[in-house]
Amino acid sequence: MRPKTRLQQEVFHLHKTCLSPAEEHKDFLIAKFDSFYTTHYKNFICLECNHLWKPQMDKWKEDIVGVSCPGCKKKLKYIKTESRGQVSRFVVGSIVETVGRFQVFRYISVWKSMDKDLKPDYTLHRLFEEWIDYDKGKSTIVGRIAGGYRDGFTYSDYEIRYVNKSAYWSRDDYYLYQADYICPGARYLPRFDFYDLNNKTLDADPRLLLRKLKDSPKFETILKSGNKKLLQHAINNTEYSTYFKQIKTSFRHKYKIADPGVWFDFLKLLTFFKKDIHNPVVIFPKNLRKAHDELVKKKAKVDALEAAKSELIRQEKERAKAEAEEALRGIKETAFKGFKIKNGEIVIIPLIKEQDVKKEGDILKHCVHTNGYHNKSGILLMSARLGEKRLETIEISLLNYSILQCRGLRNKPTPYHDQIIDVVRRNMSKISRLCQKHQELKKINSKLQTEAA
Repeated sequence: MRPKTRLQQEVFHLHKTCLSPAEEHKDFLIAKFDSFYTTHYKNFICLECNHLWKPQMDKWKEDIVGVSCPGCKKKLKYIKTESRGQVSRFVVGSIVETVGRFQVFRYISVWKSMDKDLKPDYTLHRLFEEWIDYDKGKSTIVGRIAGGYRDGFTYSDYEIRYVNKSAYWSRDDYYLYQADYICPGARYLPRFDFYDLNNKTLDADPRLLLRKLKDSPKFETILKSGNKKLLQHAINNTEYSTYFKQIKTSFRHKYKIADPGVWFDFLKLLTFFKKDIHNPVVIFPKNLRKAHDELVKKKAKVDALEAAKSELIRQEKERAKAEAEEALRGIKETAFKGFKIKNGEIVIIPLIKEQDVKKEGDILKHCVHTNGYHNKSGILLMSARLGEKRLETIEISLLNYSILQCRGLRNKPTPYHDQIIDVVRRNMSKISRLCQKHQELKKINSKLQTEAA
């Protein structure tokens, strides 16, 4: 969109006049690509120099030993080409600059297009920029439209972009975007000199890093520790906050957290088994992977036992429910044996047996049997008929003696709908008296209702 506010007009003008050329960083990002080879029948083709040769051993053996091109001598990784022997990969770089009072984060992608018959071609794409004025607490996005393309952006024009910042769960694609590499020559505002970012080799996106530093003093401690893997993990996860005491203990004991993901998972397992996670001997094993795997196996056994117990309980409940429902059907047959309601030519009779319910559903083409209404606790089904013709199916609650629903053919009401409901309501006291005579019916219905709840 066009710049509207003074801030947007200022940012867009500075964007066009004061930034360094992005092409300066193209060679740096090109150097970050791996070298690849692909196959053509039983031959290997180097996608760097297009040299073709026949391997001395099977491909899976070559992958284990390592593949080197006899032509250019480069170490190669296998990649599967697409149609016509072509394939492409990209990397994203972050350029960090300062323009006046603004901290500017620029994102660019470099694409490597490879072909069996051609040398690799490299193309640079500018993605977007975020201009942050920390004094006013405002930021402005200039860039392309975020989309489903592989680097996350379309080939639209560079413009001011609207960003919805109303709530955390509505964060946009710009907010969450991360770079693979930080381009050399990063410059930060003087307010960040305290962190000495210019003299640190960071393996984390600087925009997200500064955002975390602003929001979390704990994150600052991790930054100062110099553990890059822990820093990178903390940018995308919040576990560091939960186990921050353990992290500080690791600093005091000079225990290097080489794999933060496994270590945090190990702490969760220790917590599950109610171990003392404040004890350095417990939380700093000599072989983290081995200790983690042992606890994983132990927890798997516990989970299997819990699952077996739950299954037994479930089966017992199902058995009890089936017995109660069978008894309920038997009692209903006794309680409502020969019971019918007449009003002129309309006759309303109970539906007790499953085959009767199924036949009712098939004729009236509704879901009374399919959805198991006859198996519901505290329910009496009745069928309103005019001679041999079935009119509507009535569902009655035996808990409060009310009509829950009354459905005709394809769930639609018939011309007799109001008359049927009126007749059933006027005879609800008879149904109530029949139930009271059979206290067992009421007990079983209450039991089923409790289990269902």
